[in-house]
Amino acid sequence: ETSLQTFINQCFDSSTSIEASLNLLWKFQAILKRDNLRNGLESKLTVIFLTYGRELEEVVKLYEKQKQSPPLVRNLPPVAGNITWSRHLLQRIEEPMRKFEKMQTLLQQRESRRTVRVYNRVARALFEFESVWHQNWLQSVESAKAGLQATLMIKHPDNNKLYVNFDKDVFQLIRETKFLNRMGIEISENAKMALLQEEKFKLYYDELAHLLREYSRVSSGVKPITKNLLKPHIENLEFQLRPGMVSLTW
Repeated sequence: ETSLQTFINQCFDSSTSIEASLNLLWKFQAILKRDNLRNGLESKLTVIFLTYGRELEEVVKLYEKQKQSPPLVRNLPPVAGNITWSRHLLQRIEEPMRKFEKMQTLLQQRESRRTVRVYNRVARALFEFESVWHQNWLQSVESAKAGLQATLMIKHPDNNKLYVNFDKDVFQLIRETKFLNRMGIEISENAKMALLQEEKFKLYYDELAHLLREYSRVSSGVKPITKNLLKPHIENLEFQLRPGMVSLTW
């Protein structure tokens, strides 16, 4: 029995996380029948919960320190990155608490109640953090939708050069939509429509950009001596381009 107790202690001492310690606890509880050994496991549970309380305090400090500018996973766009960060913190505290919730006797102890209150406060803050980012993103989708009502081309007021009139935020919106959709986050119908049209937007943008580069190259290459001769052709070309500046939208 002493050897078994020593083995149990060694297992818990070498455990690398609260999750691993709780899993050990469940396994030993299932096979140990002697009261004194099971009582030893009860004391282990208390120690694990105290460790969890300290972990909770670390998460609180980390959240307060980083919430204004969280470290984002590489290649994630801002909204998906911020939500991923908050979900990671929530997972750190939520998974163990789900197991602790099965042990109401432990949670009802006076010294446990403060830890439960801290957990509730932090979990609520993390949920609200995600909700704020999500709601702001949904509003940005509506703004991006308005940008798609812009004409295809625009003439610069200073140099009269033509440019593709496309809001680059639409591509950022589409990128966010892809990641948020994979994360199981609610996607608005407008965002879904933009995602479905991604290839069309890219194709139109590239073709228009090429067209305007060629137009600029040809126009700037016309020599003054031949300008009057080519004037009807130039005016006809400008007439063909005009709908893209006046009536055609994305």
